[in-house]
Order: sequence, then structure tokens, then C-alpha cells
Amino acid sequence: MDARVRVSKFLSRALRHEPERVGIVLDEHGWTDVAALLDACARKGVAITREELAEIVATSDKQRFALSEDGARIRANQGHSVEVDLALAPTDPPARLYHGTTPTALDGVRATGLDKRERHHVHLSADVETARRVGGRRGRPVVLTVRAGQMAAEGHVFYRSDNGVWLTEHVPVAYLDFPPSHPTGPARDERVRIAETTLAACEAGGYINARGERISLAQWIAQARRLTTLHDLGRLPECPRKLRAGAITFAPMTTIEALRALATERAQWNADGRDTHGQLGCLNFASARNPGGGFLRGAQAQEEALARSSALYPCLLEQPTYYERHHAHRSAMYLDLAIASVLVPFFRDDAGGWLDAPVLASVITCAAPNAHALREHRAFDAAEVLAAFERRTAGVLELAAAEGIEWLVLGAWGAGAFGNDPQLVARTFADALAPRRHLFERIVFAVPPGPNHDCFAARFRD
Repeated sequence: MDARVRVSKFLSRALRHEPERVGIVLDEHGWTDVAALLDACARKGVAITREELAEIVATSDKQRFALSEDGARIRANQGHSVEVDLALAPTDPPARLYHGTTPTALDGVRATGLDKRERHHVHLSADVETARRVGGRRGRPVVLTVRAGQMAAEGHVFYRSDNGVWLTEHVPVAYLDFPPSHPTGPARDERVRIAETTLAACEAGGYINARGERISLAQWIAQARRLTTLHDLGRLPECPRKLRAGAITFAPMTTIEALRALATERAQWNADGRDTHGQLGCLNFASARNPGGGFLRGAQAQEEALARSSALYPCLLEQPTYYERHHAHRSAMYLDLAIASVLVPFFRDDAGGWLDAPVLASVITCAAPNAHALREHRAFDAAEVLAAFERRTAGVLELAAAEGIEWLVLGAWGAGAFGNDPQLVARTFADALAPRRHLFERIVFAVPPGPNHDCFAARFRD
């Protein structure tokens, strides 16, 4: 991290979120003495001169900070999570304003509108491109249109910050225009081609992104393969970690979209001074007998999508015992086994596009019971399936925590091709998370639109 980014992070933390921890005091309008701030910077090892501070304020891409006319005081222009009064006058907005977000947030927005959450206001942009850049910081951007003129005419109050951000208390769903639904993915032949070129990139140790830059993968792939391990979920050591449990959210999106969105959100948290340390990770809804499932044949399920977009397949090949034991077991109930792969590089999106830079995410690979196969062989036992789900769900969560995952993407595990009841899966996750919520900082259930989406949405809205 270069010095300028480090200073900007420190300023956001001091002037927006945690002034008392930094060692400064904000007045009722968010101002603090520059001298006091510079002293606090020096005490925290972020040394900066008045001249350097003035340059950062003047050249910040979003004009995040402001200096008083005499240069003696400084404050953040907006985005506070501490109580301040920016003394902004109500202002008539344009007819349309825009809000940049990601698919992760859309389900919640459709339910409650745009909420300010820990900030003082909802932030809106005057143009689509700015909103798209804001949403793009957290993943694939989605731009919502706010009928601000109608809101103002019906009594809602708007403000405009000194750096041009529009602010309001809340945007109800009735004033929002949503974009069209998420498009479908590539056809089977194209999925085969994507899988082949993904493996070629892994073998070559890198790829060329859309900007024409060569992105190296060799070091990350070698590390992920070396750190791929096999685990018996019934024999895991207790994880002593305790975190301040954050939100469990639900999103109508794919696992890869959720990983990208969370990676961007983590980066923004760090830029705002809210440091995150644990790994990003996800659950792979695995085939018990074929690494990567049918991704080389163009099959389309969650594991295949993960394998096409990352170096997961070479990692899974490091643990042939997992597949050998399942072949020998023969039952479609499968075994309480899992593979943990640490910091796998994900470098393609769901459509096969190359990412500008890889997203590193640890992967827990575990197979749910195959209800379809059990029914075909007249071996389905509802109580036995439920017990297997309960054991494996608890084990997956504990293994993820033991592997250092603090931001975890889950989903409708086993409720697709394996034919398990999505209500059972959702309920089992909810029950398993109740005593283990402290193990994770963020959990996102990524479930694309469809029947499973509706079932999980109902469970996690309750």
C-alpha cells in the first residue's frame, strides 16, 4: 500500500468513523484542528506535513475532505458514521438521481428501499457514470434510478454536500427504477471453450486481461495447491476465534458475483479505516466423485462455474483420496469429507471474461447428499438425509473458520442438481449458524433468481 493510500485511509477513519480511537475530537459540524490531526497522525505512525495534507484534500478524486478557509480546520464532506451536523441547507434535487450498488444488495433494496444504514444519509449521484463507479468499487455495478423530483414534491428532503454528493434520509421502493434482470450465461460449447482456456491459463501461470496486461498466477496457484488439504468433518479441532458478528445477507446472484462484490467491499472497508484481516471464502457445492464436476464437458452448476473461473480444479487434483473414498463408498449419501483450498485465484467472471486482477478466495469443497440418486435407487431416507446435512453444515462452517475465512459466501447447497428440498437446506444453515455466528464477520447467501431464490429469501427475511 503506498503512502498516499495509507494516509487517505487514516483520514477516513479519523474524520468519519473513529475519531476517539485516533485521538482527536470532532465538533458538532465534524471539524477538528489540523494541528491536532497531524499530531494524531504522527502518534499512529502516519507522518504527514501540512503541505501534504493540503495536497491530498485538493486532489482527492471525490473531494472527500475539506479545509476551512484559514486552513486551520479539516472535516470529511460526508459519509460519517459518528454523529455530526454538516449544516447543509435543504436543496431541490434534479428530477433524476442515481445510486450505484451491486447485485448483492438488490434483494434488500427491493424489500426496504435504500437505507442509510450506519451512515447519516443515503448517498446519491447526479449522473449515471459516477453511480456506476461507486457500485463498481464493490463488484459488478448495478445503477438504480431515483425519481428524486417526485420524492421532493411529496415531502422528502434532499441536501447537497460540498463535493456534489446528494443526500437524503431514505429512498422508498416506490421511487426506485430497477434495471432489467441478470442475463443468462454462455452456451454449452462456449462453456467448454472457457474451461479449456482457464486450464491453459493455469498451466501457463498467467493470462492477458482486457487492458492487454499480463497477470501472473503462478505463485498463487502453487501456494493454493500446496495448501489444499483433506478433512474429516467429524474430527475438526475447535476454533477459538470470536469476532463481532456482522450481517447475514441474501443476494440474487452467483457465487462468483458475490465473491467479487465482497472483495471490493473489503477493499472499501479498508480504505475507510475499518480494517479486515480474515480471508474471503466460499462453499463449493461439490461432486463427490469428479473434481470440478462436469465443467470440462460444459456442464452448468455452481461447482462447474467455480472451476471455469479459477484455479480450483488443479487444487482439487491434489487430493485424490477424497474422490477415491467416495467411489469406494458407493452410496449417494456420500461421506462427511471436505477439501480446503486456501486463497485460490479467481480470474474470470461468469460469462468467461478475464478479470483485471484476480480475486483470492479460499474454497471449502464438500458434497451434499444426492437426493435424486438416492430416490432412483430407492435408498432415500429423510431422517438420514437431514442428519447428514446437519453434520456437514456444521462441519463446513467450522472448517471455514479454522482455515481463516471470515467473509463467507454460502448458498442453496444441494438444492439444484442433487434435488434436495431448499427449505431443508435453508433451515439447516440457519440452525447451524445460530451458535457459530461469532466465527464470521460477513456471510452472504448467493442464490440466483428462481425457486431456490424465493425459498432462501423467505427464510432469511424472517
